[in-house]
Parts: sequence; C-alpha cells; structure tokens
Amino acid sequence: MKVLLVAVLLGLACPWLVAGTLGSFRGTIVRGPDQSSGWIYVEGRNHTLRRVNASGAKVEYESDVPAEERKKPIPKVLPLGTPVRVTAEQDDGGEWHATEIEILKAEPPSDDEKKLSSPTTSQS
Repeated sequence: MKVLLVAVLLGLACPWLVAGTLGSFRGTIVRGPDQSSGWIYVEGRNHTLRRVNASGAKVEYESDVPAEERKKPIPKVLPLGTPVRVTAEQDDGGEWHATEIEILKAEPPSDDEKKLSSPTTSQS
C-alpha cells in the first residue's frame, strides 16, 4: 500500500516523469507525403522532416515580427514556406504533438529567396 501511495504522489509531483519527450525545433512548413487534416510537416536546416500534429496548438507570431506584418487573425492553415519554431511533445510512437507554434516571419520567402537559400555545388 505504501509503495502505491509513493508512486501516486511521485506521479503527481513530477508529471514530466510520465509525459512524453518535450522538444523544440525550428524549420519551414513544407508539403508532406500525407496531407492529413491537423498535421503539418516541418523541415529543419539539416533537411530532417518532422510530422507534427498542430491541432490544439497555440499559434502566435514571434515577438521579433513587426506588428504591421502580422496578419489578424492568424491564418488557420500556415502557408508552405513559413518559417516556424515548434514546441511539441513526442509520444511513445514517435509522433510529435505541438503545444505551441511560433511564426518566425510573417510572409513565406519569395521564389528568389528560396533560390538564394538553396544549396549550390561548385564544379572544379
């Protein structure tokens, strides 16, 4: 009985012990292989692709985004190319569930900016 009581108290005092892995990552919204409702795909700088359940996440602009560039209300669907910072919890199956999404730049990069940021190869 004492062991059960200690386990319950420990679980209440330290909820992070029973929660999934919490993480924060930056990237760009991209088109993923499966366009399920409520899910987004975030591609990081090293080209890792994360599928994130965005339903229920708090979406806001980063404080550095000027007020005149912020759209009101915040779009329900983030456009492809939007740079974001995601705070999410990873479940036992490896799926990410966002708690917060920060929009880092109001407008997605133009085609010219995408070309400038794409990797180039040099030929010798």
